[in-house]
Amino acid sequence: MYNNFMKTVSLTPSGESSIARLFSRDAAPYWAVFFFALAIRIVHQILVSRADPMYGFLLQGGDNYTYDRWANEIAQQFWLGWDRIPFFHGPLYPYFLSLIYLRFGHKHDPAAWTQRLVGALTVVLIFYLARRLFGKKAGWFAGIGAAACPVSLFYEGELLVETLILFLHTATLCVLVEAARKKTLKWWLFCGIAVGLCCVCRPNAMLLVPFAACWIAIIATGSWKRRALSALVFLATVAALIAPVTLATVLVGKRFFLVTYSGSYNLYIGNAPDAIGVFFTPPSMKSIREAEGKEDIDINWRGYLLEAWRKDPLLLPRKLWLKTKLFWQSGELPCDVNFYLRREFSPLYALPFRWAVVAPLGLVGLVLAFLKKPFPGLTDGRTILAAYLAIYACSAILVFVPGRLRMPALAILFMFAGYALATVAEGAWRGIKSKSARSFFYPGVVALILWTALGLALRSPNDTMLIRWNDYFNMGSACEIAGNFEEALTYYEKASERAPELESLREVCNSLRERMEKGKGRPQADSDVDVSVT
Repeated sequence: MYNNFMKTVSLTPSGESSIARLFSRDAAPYWAVFFFALAIRIVHQILVSRADPMYGFLLQGGDNYTYDRWANEIAQQFWLGWDRIPFFHGPLYPYFLSLIYLRFGHKHDPAAWTQRLVGALTVVLIFYLARRLFGKKAGWFAGIGAAACPVSLFYEGELLVETLILFLHTATLCVLVEAARKKTLKWWLFCGIAVGLCCVCRPNAMLLVPFAACWIAIIATGSWKRRALSALVFLATVAALIAPVTLATVLVGKRFFLVTYSGSYNLYIGNAPDAIGVFFTPPSMKSIREAEGKEDIDINWRGYLLEAWRKDPLLLPRKLWLKTKLFWQSGELPCDVNFYLRREFSPLYALPFRWAVVAPLGLVGLVLAFLKKPFPGLTDGRTILAAYLAIYACSAILVFVPGRLRMPALAILFMFAGYALATVAEGAWRGIKSKSARSFFYPGVVALILWTALGLALRSPNDTMLIRWNDYFNMGSACEIAGNFEEALTYYEKASERAPELESLREVCNSLRERMEKGKGRPQADSDVDVSVT
């Protein structure tokens, strides 16, 4: 299909090729997927904007609150904001958000609608890659699943980097696959641009850089000098994308960080002796802050971590194994926002195409992709997808594992899951046509059995980490601010049940009951409860 598509483009008159490609017959499936994904997002956006009390609610101290304030500053001044250098978060998303604010004003709806559009484009890229690498059936399975993914729908409505980073990583995969075919300096430059943007958006993507550079040096054509030049073009392009951020940090912040200063801070959160593998401030971190009496940026978190590892050499392997299990388990671990408490506000959240279903099926598809076809080389799309999945998963597991950090991995798993379903469907059809039990049961039924077994093995053991007391409290705050005091009290009581040791939560419940009896309500923003620690 791809070769026919390129022939169609090459035969088009000069100056009309791009338009011809966009509206050619070969492009029809991509438009169909785009409008299907967009239609789902339009319906969902209308539903949640009317029903969800946390729609547009920004938790002070949360990432969404930070991005909103930062983007509004940029929209007003068109500068980074001196007090935000050195950066704690990658600066690309606040600039993306600021352009929306600059055009439509400081409003949540335009940002949400824009992210819905970006999400629909991401679905098209997933459809394109699955279709190109695994065939038409796999493409349709992957595209439909990605279009109706409830977790994607959830994050597209939040002022968080996930929608943009998912688009960038999926676009990077498209560029890498095409570059592996073309092997020209121009495409190595495109690879550098794509990976560089991912790094500036969220710095964990920097783990991709050395692996991608080595891969390019190996697969590039020509002499060793030409291969070295190809890798250098890629590295120089990535460096050029990151350089403005680094220079701002050095010249304005008077410190040296490639993108953000949060690296050692996040490493401590995820790998400290009392770390639990998710974004939760360890008690030891609070003790260090009190003893040091400094800002986080001035504390040598790396030194404390190395000292802990020296005392207990098995600490790091234990934490990495813990986070590996958390990464692959079925539940959506919360960070700032909670998927499970919001499911009642849109029936589309009940769609099955989320990590718990897609990840085990995607792993089955990954195995089938390498078993059913000749073993691939380094330029094969299967190799690129599998290597990208492994490297990205490591970049998350090295730090900590909130559910939203898994989104780029989920996109790749959708492609392999599409291939698994296509294999099952083709096997079943061959078995029916030939009346062969073997064709019907292998590999189709075997794949389904493995899918079920993996799904059961990866199930979250309980919901204690999936819904925490502060998640209930945040939902209660949103309900109280919206004037829904009975619902707010219900959520506050659930928060108190989850954390009975917190006297302040019981005080909040009692205070709201008294005010409800008197017919009064006070916004929870005045509460003294600290929910900044997640």
